Amino acid sequence: MRAFIAKLAFVGATVFVFGATGCSADVHDNTLDVHDNNANIDDAKVDISTTTDTSNVQAGSSVHVDVKAEDVFLCDPSTTPPPDRTKVAGHLEFFLDDTSSTSLLVTAEESVDVMIPASTPPGDHKLLCRIDKHDGTPTKATSEFDITVKASVSVSASGSTSTSN
Repeated sequence: MRAFIAKLAFVGATVFVFGATGCSADVHDNTLDVHDNNANIDDAKVDISTTTDTSNVQAGSSVHVDVKAEDVFLCDPSTTPPPDRTKVAGHLEFFLDDTSSTSLLVTAEESVDVMIPASTPPGDHKLLCRIDKHDGTPTKATSEFDITVKASVSVSASGSTSTSN
């Protein structure tokens, strides 16, 4: 019985000591925040994935994308980040084929549907995501995956079919 009481006292003291030291993390807008005052958005990382069949994407349809972003406080570009997050605030920008093209989507969300333009020609393409600083300055943090846009088939009023390339 003494051993049980001693173990219980040890566990209680351990919980008290470690619980009182404040070992915790806050989660804001799906971004892990450990209050790292040395965080630098230039060290940000992004990884994108999808459950969409990327081998058969129709132009004009959307591709669902899940994003994992690190070392950035995701903040909608139209809002002002909290003062203590200004230096690490950023957003996500999606592109087709290269980051010098017009962006398809700008967001702070980590689960999005990216619309593939109806004018996208059939063939192999890349869907890219880049982290931008809150002021719009690009970072080096990018991720991509391949998609294949299929030719669209249309049926005319007379019932004939045509394939657009």
